[in-house]
Amino acid sequence: MRELAHPAPALSWLDGALARFAADNEALAPRTRALLDSIVAEPQRHSRMINTLSLLEHMGSHKIMATQHSAAIDQATLKHVAEEAHHAFFMKRQAEKTAERALEYVAGDLLAPSSARMYFQRLESATVRALGERSSSRAAYLYMSMIVEFRALWFYGLYEQTLKRAKHVMSLKRVLGEEQAHLGDMAERLEAGNELDDARATPVLAAERKLYSRLLNTLEKAAA
Repeated sequence: MRELAHPAPALSWLDGALARFAADNEALAPRTRALLDSIVAEPQRHSRMINTLSLLEHMGSHKIMATQHSAAIDQATLKHVAEEAHHAFFMKRQAEKTAERALEYVAGDLLAPSSARMYFQRLESATVRALGERSSSRAAYLYMSMIVEFRALWFYGLYEQTLKRAKHVMSLKRVLGEEQAHLGDMAERLEAGNELDDARATPVLAAERKLYSRLLNTLEKAAA
């Protein structure tokens, strides 16, 4: 009799972590949906939000290149940085289609840019603090990337629902698929290095939730 296949430990952990993430962020979901509904309905404001997402994806790809540049860099990391850069390009192209003009990463073409940049910087600091001084730059990269992917999947999922309700031509299907793959890859690589640990992930996820809540407050004010 054939034994039933068991999911890899990292993927089992990830299933539970995603469920906890959804539960922990349940109070933020209605506000995020309302914000997205109001933004998508107004093309110029929508273009600025998409351009802000492009900026965040660009910052993510730049951060990977700045920290993961040793001679031992592997294919998985190069694939990750390439796909993050492509997401930045995709968002920029969609933003400019929506705005019907060229856009830059400047205040007038972005939505709450200072808060968006601060979100990323403070999340990096929170990750380093949670992991401790003994952790490698590789572990910090994997943990921060994994935490960012939790938020990206959650936010882009709500955004895709909003686009469908509005019958908007833009689709995030490919982006969502790649973000899901990134999340699984990060968890598996941490597990392979015996570094996947609830005690480490939980405080960073809690810190990220607070940072996202602050960013949401600023976005709501900017979109009002």
